Amino acid sequence: MAQINELIPFNTACDEFVAGKYILADLKIASILKIIASDDKLKDIISSCLDTYDFNTSFNRAVREEKDQLILNAPSNDKDIIAFVFSLLYRFDNKSFDFYEFLSKFYKNPAEVQGKEFYNFANALIIPFKNAVNNMYSKRHVLVEADDYQKNYYNRIMTTIRLIAKNVDTYKLKMNEKEEFTMLLNSLFVASEKNDKKLVYSLMIGLDYFSRANKRTRNAYSSLEECFE
Repeated sequence: MAQINELIPFNTACDEFVAGKYILADLKIASILKIIASDDKLKDIISSCLDTYDFNTSFNRAVREEKDQLILNAPSNDKDIIAFVFSLLYRFDNKSFDFYEFLSKFYKNPAEVQGKEFYNFANALIIPFKNAVNNMYSKRHVLVEADDYQKNYYNRIMTTIRLIAKNVDTYKLKMNEKEEFTMLLNSLFVASEKNDKKLVYSLMIGLDYFSRANKRTRNAYSSLEECFE
């Protein structure tokens, strides 16, 4: 995967964690979280993955016992791995989970040399987390420069908006909510007509927040998100 310039600080922090030392893990975790907190696009991605996510249920489902050893089966799809790993890192950072006890419990294999648990954790969770964030970022915020691709990309958005607008009454919004929703859709349509990448991104953020406050429209927002794939 090509390096995305905006993600260099995040990718570097993840790489430094993987290549780092066991005793410095707390600092590396804090560094990853600090970079996420300082980047609006990264926060937007993390927030969308955490929306309606139940960490406790997911964590309990991920744990199984095999040959007297606890195994953690992390999720495989991008959205779930982001929510799962971010939730873990957040708990390590605020000390509600002890990182070193966690490694010993889930990643220490008696048949392996001492210290391998850190390597196992990094490869099982941090590397997939990094890759998943890069995948979602490229789908949502990076437009390929080829003219034909961009035209298809914007055409998909406009086609989806026409369909949503045609069925706007099915969302059963109040009059002021309907007006705001329609205004956002119309603005996104115009931005797509003009191939205005920055404005499209900004309006998608606005629609994301709107749909979280007005859950009936969440499916409409999801259908627009799919246009980025």
